[in-house]
Amino acid sequence: MKVAITHPYAWPEVRRGAERIVVEISRALARAGHDVVVFTSGSDAGRTRSDGVETVKFRRRFGSASRHERWFGLRVAPHLAVGRFDATHAFMPFDALAAIKTRRIGGHRTLYHEMGVPWLVWHRLHDRRAREAVADAIDVYGCMSQYALDALHAHVDRPGVRVPGGVQMAQFRPMAEREAEPTLLFSGAFDLPWKGAASLLAALAIASETEPALRLWLSGPGDGQKLLAEAPEAARERTEILPLGAPEDQPERYGRAWVSVQPSRQESFGMVTLEALSCGTPVVTTDDGALQELIGPETGVVSVAGDDASLADALLRAVELSRRPGTAAACRSSVEEYDWDTGMVPLLERLYAPGDRR
Repeated sequence: MKVAITHPYAWPEVRRGAERIVVEISRALARAGHDVVVFTSGSDAGRTRSDGVETVKFRRRFGSASRHERWFGLRVAPHLAVGRFDATHAFMPFDALAAIKTRRIGGHRTLYHEMGVPWLVWHRLHDRRAREAVADAIDVYGCMSQYALDALHAHVDRPGVRVPGGVQMAQFRPMAEREAEPTLLFSGAFDLPWKGAASLLAALAIASETEPALRLWLSGPGDGQKLLAEAPEAARERTEILPLGAPEDQPERYGRAWVSVQPSRQESFGMVTLEALSCGTPVVTTDDGALQELIGPETGVVSVAGDDASLADALLRAVELSRRPGTAAACRSSVEEYDWDTGMVPLLERLYAPGDRR
């Protein structure tokens, strides 16, 4: 098939989950033999070809997100109309509307991949009406998790389908050795309150009373020093802020840590969760959001959101879990269905093919 993938932001200029998913999906589809064109934008315009994927990048004209995303939808529409694509795969509402409006001319099937939780924050967003229009008219409405699908069905009268993120299992593999001391890894934005970094530091201080050897790595964007300055002393002396690092650094971090901790709320999915599990590392998360869907008793521990004592207990239980023989193998096998090549590409091929509204 010939597939157009559209997103107004490009990796690595913007380093979020959606931008990474665009890269991984496009490469996986190309490896499977599909003709893939990615339309995006950034500081420079250009047309390149790499890993079998053609990328058309428009030069960004507007600083504000609202003007930029509207402009991108208008900019990409003519390309979708004349590109003779079999399917379009959009990651933001205005490029999804462009695919819908050009569908009759281009003859393509349209898929919108919602990265967040439908309706949860729509009332606060500049593109609320665009999101509602997409939900009304798109051929396939993809949500990252059952949690997000439930939110869609609670507020919008239309079907939807689970289209999660994936993991490159050949890249994210267990390391030969882990750190000598029980080491926790937090990978995410420090300055986003719902990611739960502050709660993790409070829980670390509590858990260290039982497990004095506990250590924490903080990896991600944000002001880690400010975060540490406000943390309990017992947490500060056990925490190391890692350099942001390149994407290729992450597998070693996940593989050398004993536990990956993602104490966030209302997440629609967790790429970090998949990558940690693929590296054989158990995960701690909360009962608020989609991350709990990705783990079971053999692969992680779920804590009560907002409860530092519960999170501390989960950290200790996960450390013990990481010591058990067979845990690494259980973690890795639990994410095989999410491998980009063997799991996600077949799902996308089914959704791209002509069919009923989903």
